Amino acid sequence: MWHDRQQNEVVVDFLPRYVTNDMMALKQAAVKGVGMVQLPALMLDEHFAKNELVRLLPDWLPRAEVIHLVFPSRRGLLPSVRALIDFLGARYQAMDEV
Repeated sequence: MWHDRQQNEVVVDFLPRYVTNDMMALKQAAVKGVGMVQLPALMLDEHFAKNELVRLLPDWLPRAEVIHLVFPSRRGLLPSVRALIDFLGARYQAMDEV
């Protein structure tokens, strides 16, 4: 399911040409012209800059995903670990705003 920036929804049925859980393999397949791919923009920015890939639906966004940070406990959490968690959270949220 995809959403535009006004939160309109669309479901697109498709038959994949290539299936793998290896994001690097998906990226290489897209660069070689196998088909379209949905991957994090950070993985593709270099290829967009070189015009090796193009954004097909720039006004549409895939469903936002959840990311998890795993650490032993909040008790005794080092300030540096807390700073890293806050930094990563802010960076992840900023990716939605692009």
